[in-house]
Amino acid sequence: MRLQAPRMGSPLGKAALAVVVATAVLAISRSELGSHRTWAEGPAPALLPATTPLGGSFPVRYLPGADEGPSVRAAAAILMEASTGTVLFANNEHQRRAPASTTKIVTALLAIESGTLLDLVQVSRRAASVTGSSADLVAGERYTLEELLYALMLPSGNDAAVAIAEHLDGSVEGFARRMNRRARELGAYGSRFVNPHGLDDPNHYSTAYDLALFARTALQFPLFARIVGTRAYSALTHDTTWHNTNRLLWSFDGATGVKTGTTGRAGNCLVAAASRDGTTLISVVLDSADRWADSARLLEYGFSAFARVELARRDEEVARAVVAGGRPEELRVVAGETLATVVPVRQVKDVRGRVELDPLRPPIVAGARIGQLVAYVGERAVARVPLLAAHDVARGLWWWPWR
Repeated sequence: MRLQAPRMGSPLGKAALAVVVATAVLAISRSELGSHRTWAEGPAPALLPATTPLGGSFPVRYLPGADEGPSVRAAAAILMEASTGTVLFANNEHQRRAPASTTKIVTALLAIESGTLLDLVQVSRRAASVTGSSADLVAGERYTLEELLYALMLPSGNDAAVAIAEHLDGSVEGFARRMNRRARELGAYGSRFVNPHGLDDPNHYSTAYDLALFARTALQFPLFARIVGTRAYSALTHDTTWHNTNRLLWSFDGATGVKTGTTGRAGNCLVAAASRDGTTLISVVLDSADRWADSARLLEYGFSAFARVELARRDEEVARAVVAGGRPEELRVVAGETLATVVPVRQVKDVRGRVELDPLRPPIVAGARIGQLVAYVGERAVARVPLLAAHDVARGLWWWPWR
């Protein structure tokens, strides 16, 4: 069996690629991945559903030492790398707390997932009269759902939240049930919602960990990313302009979102995101004495102390294999998803990838799973993605002795 592997690089470092094969009957050796631990002590990370393809078989993992890092004044905090779900820092991240208007991340996510952006939404009396932060909507006015998303996420309009909830599910109560179902699907088991805006209620709570999951999922949608990164927005159908409450968009290099929140019970909260050199970080601080400084400190720590190493991109060729008895004999092997991992800067040189192929026998159809690509840090497996056949391989010689 002949194998060739192309160069595999990373914006922040190079990783070695090993191809694992046996010499007889095309049998391919496998490592015992189950023996490797992939997160720190504490609750096991929840897996994201297959409908949210964020890559890897270990979608959320804690780096060793994630309980150490910069000093922050928040009662609960977390720092996560978005593409890999790697937790770089965490403190009281599973503690249930009032989330205030960071709740609206979930409201916006559900509206984008299940709504029609050009739908006209009429503002009800209940929506227009809700207390707290407002987008100054007037009962009877009509806005597109997309406009209401800006009204929701920039000035943090509680009125927009209720209008969206009523439009999608007929009532705040019905929408809250949808929020809770989606939270469970995402593995956010520390959250419970009774409203779409985050006004204080003893039965309405979330965690820093869950909010990072919500933000990570929502940021996969370009519309959500565009909205939360917008400083000001003028509605096309009304003479009004909404301004973003997230000061980091003006003060932190690379800031891209996401959502502020403040109530008496929650204190000052912020879910923040920033991107530099192809790496996106998400920070969450809840009940912080200085949410701006805490968030900036966490994000700067993440960018300076850690590196994202990309081993292969989705559909990138990572190896070639000869399939005996196949036509053609040479099979191009591609990554089914992007494979990347995050490590402390000092460990970049310890990252390597390993191609593990199944026994290859024709016929093989394009897109068939034929193995896996595994990322290792030292001897520890930290992520893996499927390997796929890039093209069909038909049977060649009918007399080939397969049996």
